[in-house]
Amino acid sequence: MDGNLIKAATALSLDDKMELYNILAKDIMQFAYEQDNVWHHVFNVKLIPIDKVIANDYNPNVMPSSLMELLWECVSKFGFLFPVITTFDKEKQMYRIIDGFHRYEDFRRNGKKYIAVLDLQIPLHDAIILTVLMNRIKGFHQVEGMSKLVQKLEYFGLEDVEVCKAFDMEPEEFLRLKQQLGIAHSFRHHDYSKSWSESK
Repeated sequence: MDGNLIKAATALSLDDKMELYNILAKDIMQFAYEQDNVWHHVFNVKLIPIDKVIANDYNPNVMPSSLMELLWECVSKFGFLFPVITTFDKEKQMYRIIDGFHRYEDFRRNGKKYIAVLDLQIPLHDAIILTVLMNRIKGFHQVEGMSKLVQKLEYFGLEDVEVCKAFDMEPEEFLRLKQQLGIAHSFRHHDYSKSWSESK
């Protein structure tokens, strides 16, 4: 590679370096997609001020303090290995976390100024689905919190079958979540028989 080109690139400001990096990353992602038909979003990383990141208000996961300490020990020893997955909230002009809240929280608690994020640029209902899927893959999800997410997705207009498919749930598991919301909610879309009538 041309040494003058490298020298010019290293002299850029941080913002210009990130812009250049993301231009090159898009080319790499396009190449990989053409080869394997998979978007390698891992290349689409940004280094941003940590105060530009906000938590979501729907993730039911809770991590014990002992594991938070262990997580920071891992980061301190091996470095920051997994960017925080986000989507940009245009209304708030902030990066809202999809996955990686505890990594973000460890950075925030330890006074770090910058953090690496992936900006997937997806709508809120897709962000919720992705959060739940990643929780399930990692084996972390709480029934009460999951049932509230089902309710939130229904608010966005998703039918029961769509929620089951999105979360890769068996009908029995989905029914248990619905039961957490109460019997009235579980049967809110059912057509009731008119065979019962008031006696005259």
